[in-house]
Amino acid sequence: MFKMIRKPLQFIDGIVDRICSVIGAVALSQFPQFFGQYMQRLGGHLDEAKRALEQYIRAAEALDLTLEEYIREHLQSGSEIFVSSGEVIQGLVERVNSLEQSYQALEGATIYNRWFVFLREVDWSIASGTWENFVPGVPTTVEGITYALAGLLIGWGIYAFFKMIITIPAGGLRRR
Repeated sequence: MFKMIRKPLQFIDGIVDRICSVIGAVALSQFPQFFGQYMQRLGGHLDEAKRALEQYIRAAEALDLTLEEYIREHLQSGSEIFVSSGEVIQGLVERVNSLEQSYQALEGATIYNRWFVFLREVDWSIASGTWENFVPGVPTTVEGITYALAGLLIGWGIYAFFKMIITIPAGGLRRR
């Protein structure tokens, strides 16, 4: 009986194998597109945070203070209102530093380690916003083709792994 369904199963196996490979290639080839859109958003967040921080720097300079002195004056004022604003300014300084560090790390990443650096540096709120507005694209760069090939291999590998798991018990039954 197994011989009768062998050819149709091989045909289905070949189709599913190719479908999984294509899905992997298409999915992973979108990473460079997503990365580019993420970098645009990250750069926008960084520019806006720097602009806001610049206003505090100018306010401090107008009082002949450094930004650090300005923040310290707020934090040590004894007024709940000024302490609160000092904490906001301090948080903004930390945010600018964090965004700047992430942007520089991602900008300096190579096509081969970009995904790893992205996972290490990602700001999930920015990534979420990027995903909500993500526009897929056709990869025509070396990076896009590299990720497509990796996705093809990963998609095929996942299918081959599950096929192996499913066929090992079936192989034991055929031998009996």
